[in-house]
Amino acid sequence: MAPLNILLVEDDTIDAMEFQRAVGKCNIEIQEIRVCKYAEEAIATLEKWLPTCIFIDYQLPKTNGLQLLKKIKKLAPKLPVIVLTSQGDERIAVEMMKAGAMEYFPKAEINAEKLTKTFHTMSQMFDVEKEREIAQKELEEKEEFIQKVAQLSPNIIYVIDIEKGTNIFHNHQIGEILGYGASDKTTGNAFEFTDLIDHQDLVIFKKHYNHIRYNLKDGEVIEKEFRLKHKNCSDVWIITREVPFKRNESGYVQEVLGTAIDITSRKLAEKELIKAKKEAEEAARIKSDFLSTMSHEIRTPMNAIIGFTDLLLTSNFSEQDSQYLNTIKYSADNLMVILNDILDISKIEAGKFSLENFEFDLREKLQYLYQTFEFKALDKGIKLSFDIDEKLPAILIGDAYRLNQIMVNLIGNALKFTSEGFVKLKIEVVGKHDDLVELNIQVSDSGIGISQDKLSMIFDSFSQAHNNNATKHFGGTGLGLSITRKIVELMQGEISAESQIGAGSKFNVRLTFRRGEILPVTSLQSNDIPFSLKGYSVIVAEDILANQLLLKHLLNKWEADFVICNNGQEVLSNLRHRDFDLMLMDLQMPVMDGMTTIKIIRKSFRHLDSIPIVAFTADTFARTTQDILDCNFDDFVTKPFKIEELTRVIRKQLSL
Repeated sequence: MAPLNILLVEDDTIDAMEFQRAVGKCNIEIQEIRVCKYAEEAIATLEKWLPTCIFIDYQLPKTNGLQLLKKIKKLAPKLPVIVLTSQGDERIAVEMMKAGAMEYFPKAEINAEKLTKTFHTMSQMFDVEKEREIAQKELEEKEEFIQKVAQLSPNIIYVIDIEKGTNIFHNHQIGEILGYGASDKTTGNAFEFTDLIDHQDLVIFKKHYNHIRYNLKDGEVIEKEFRLKHKNCSDVWIITREVPFKRNESGYVQEVLGTAIDITSRKLAEKELIKAKKEAEEAARIKSDFLSTMSHEIRTPMNAIIGFTDLLLTSNFSEQDSQYLNTIKYSADNLMVILNDILDISKIEAGKFSLENFEFDLREKLQYLYQTFEFKALDKGIKLSFDIDEKLPAILIGDAYRLNQIMVNLIGNALKFTSEGFVKLKIEVVGKHDDLVELNIQVSDSGIGISQDKLSMIFDSFSQAHNNNATKHFGGTGLGLSITRKIVELMQGEISAESQIGAGSKFNVRLTFRRGEILPVTSLQSNDIPFSLKGYSVIVAEDILANQLLLKHLLNKWEADFVICNNGQEVLSNLRHRDFDLMLMDLQMPVMDGMTTIKIIRKSFRHLDSIPIVAFTADTFARTTQDILDCNFDDFVTKPFKIEELTRVIRKQLSL
C-alpha cells in the first residue's frame, strides 16, 4: 500500500489528537495528516492538495458534515470520505452514506485496529477502481478501433434485428454507396435495408432472413445478392455476407452481423457480357444460316455438274472431248475443295465438327490415296512414294475419313508446292500401350520450302507462307493446313512442321488409334459385288430438274422400280396408294419440304416405320442440326454426291 495522505475535518482539538494518536498506532505508512476545523478551510485545502482520503466530523460549525460531503463529491467524486459521528448520530450517518460517504465511525469506537481495516478496504477499493479504469480505457480503445474500422472500411458493415426488422448499427458507407449525404435523414439511425430493397427482391429478401432465422448455425456464413435503390432511383447491386450475431430465448437468430459490397459494376459487366454473348450467338446463327444457304445453292447445281460429268466420262468420247470433260471435273472438284474447306472451318468454330469411331484397314485406304495422287505426280514428273511400317496393325479403330482428310491435305499441299524431286508419305508405329497404337505420319517433299519466320503462321486460317506471286501461281484458299491442324487437335493429336527455303518441307502428325479385329474377307470385298436394285422400289423427292435427270439415269441403270416426286406432297400422295422399299428425300423443296414430309410419314404412316428414309441435302450442317436430327432420318447423302457414296448408303440401308 502506498503512503497515505489524510485530511481530517474536526473542530474539537482533543478529538483530533485522539484520532491522530490512533492513526499513529496503525501499521500503515502515513505520509501526511492535515487537520482543518471548518468546512470552508477544508474546501480551500482540497483546491490545492488532494489527500488519499478524508475523515469529517458531522457536527461542524457553520456548515454541517452532510453539506461538506456534497461539496467534496463535486470537487473529487472518487475521493473516499469517512464520517465521524457522536453517539446516537447513526441516522445522520446513514444519510451521509447515501450521499456518497464510504464509511462512518462513532468517535468512541475509533482505534488502530478499526482504522487499519478501513485503510486496507480503501486500498482494495483503489485497486479495483484502478483495474476498472484500465478495463474502461481498454474498452474505449477497442470501441474506438472498431468504430474506425467500421467507418474506414470500404464495405458496408451493419447489424440488424431480423426479428423486429429494425436497424441496430450501420456505417456511413451505405449512405455513400446509395448517394445520401450527411444531411440526409436516411443516413441516421432510422436507415433500414428493408426501406431500400428493390420491390422485386423483397420476397427473396424475406425468404433469405427467414432461412437465417431458423436454419443458420453459429459461425456459418451465408451470401446473397440484392438490389437497393439509389437516391436517384437507379439500381445498386450488393452482395451480403452475414453470420448469426444474437439469438432470442427460443434459440432462433434474432440479430445478424453482415458486410456488403457494391457489385453494380460487375453486374453491368455481366449484363454486357450476356448481351455480347447473345449478339455473338446471333452472329454465329446468321453466319451458319448464310453458309447453309450458300452450301445448298452452290451444291445443288454442282451435284448435276459433277454427276453428269462422271457419267459422260464413262462414255466413248474423242480424246479432245474427254480432255474437256476432265477439265470440267477438275474445276468442279477444285470448287468443291474450296467450299468444303470453308464449311469445315465453320463447323469447327460452331462446335459441330463430329468425329466417327469405326474399324478400318489403313493399308487399303492408303492404296486409294496413292491412286488419287498418282496421276498428278506423274503429270508433274514427281516421284510419289509411300513407306508403311510393317508393325502397323491390320485394323485400326478411329475416324478413317478425317485421317484421310489430313493426309490428302498434306500430300496435296506438298505436290502443289513441289515442281521436281519427290513427295513421300511415311507412317511409323512409335508407341503401343494395351490396345492403343501411336502413329507418326510424316509427309516430306523437295519443294520450294517455307522460311523460318513464316513457319509459325502456316496453320492460321486464310494464311499462306508464300508471297503473293507464289499464291497466284499455286492457288488455294490458305485453309488446308489450318483445317488439318484443327482436325488433328480434335483427334487429340499433335502436328508440327520443319522447312527451309529451297530445301523442301517436312510435316509430322502424331495420332493415337485403337487396334481392331481383323475384318472378314467377305466384308472387305463387298464393294466388288455389282450394284443392282432390281426387285426394289424407290421413291425420290427432288425438285431440281437436273438432279432428277441424274437420279433417273442411275436408277434406270440399277434396274430399280422408282417414282420421282417434285415435293413432299407428291410423296404423301404416292404413299397412300403403294409402299416402297426405300425413300430418298430432299430436305429443301417447294410446297412441302423434306422435314415436314417425314414428320407426317412418321406420325400417319406407321406401317412404313421399317422403310429406310435417306435425306438428300446440300446443307453440310444437316447432320448436326437438332431439328433435322429430331426427324430421325436413317442416313444422309450430302450433295454433290459421288455415285460410290450413294451406292454405299443404299447398300447399308437395304443390307445389300
